Amino acid sequence: MQAFEDSFAYCHARVGPTLKVAVAVDGSKVGNKALDLAIALANAARNPDDATLDLLHVKTDPHAPIFLSPGHIEKECELRLSRPNVRVKARFHVLGKPDGQSVTQVLAKAAEATQVDLLVVGATGLKIEKGDVHADSFTVMGSTSDGSLHRSDVSVAIVKATSYELNGESGGMTFLVATDDSPSAKLAFALCVSKLATAKDTIHVYVNKKNDGSVLEHPDTVLKHYKQVCDLKRLTCVTHSQRDHTTSVADEILALARKLECDILMLGTNGHARTNVIGSVSLRCARKAKCTTIVVKYPRIS
Repeated sequence: MQAFEDSFAYCHARVGPTLKVAVAVDGSKVGNKALDLAIALANAARNPDDATLDLLHVKTDPHAPIFLSPGHIEKECELRLSRPNVRVKARFHVLGKPDGQSVTQVLAKAAEATQVDLLVVGATGLKIEKGDVHADSFTVMGSTSDGSLHRSDVSVAIVKATSYELNGESGGMTFLVATDDSPSAKLAFALCVSKLATAKDTIHVYVNKKNDGSVLEHPDTVLKHYKQVCDLKRLTCVTHSQRDHTTSVADEILALARKLECDILMLGTNGHARTNVIGSVSLRCARKAKCTTIVVKYPRIS
């Protein structure tokens, strides 16, 4: 237990005292769903400890129609922020895109500069909605969301067209944290229990049982520590340990997320922008999940 407590204390310290969220807004339908999730997470009713929200709009086309202009998108954001029971400290930023840089690079730089806990992006953007690029939103992410996942050192929330509508609600979410008890997985759990979940929510913790002599050969012992942390924080926690060797770990996590009708699936990864590597389980879950997926990145030591 002491080893777990030491590791979790370190991860807990890395997420900081207050929640800082950034969201990419581009006027697309899925982009608006991403905005709704960001508002729900930063809402004072859910997160009263001075959470902040940065709205990031990258201006790419000076000749865009009026409904896609920065001014119009800012007004749309203001309307969503002015709904009943929504109280969020939000700032709107218009970001220029220098020649030779992608939208992903601009968003990543802005998110990293403000040291946000989470960058929220829609899985598909305007190009796919307008038919300029064909993609199946169940399995393929747009260039911005895929790039944010691979090329940013900030943890990323991928919001799908199939994600549940939240509309700024202050409770009642279902989280699934998939863990292998690694530092990055513990950081994902720390972010969930420290900044995202409330007493109204349910946190499910999944461990993939292994038969390799490691600590995961006894998942009940591992899960006991996660449950104890939730109990101390008065959060509802349900644990799961299973392994169907006829399918992959990622597919087993995805099946459990569907069964539980999760709002948010959370995983950790050691992948970073300089390596352009994301773990295969995290990547498959982010691309295949029908719910919102948060991939939490373990801090890289410079």
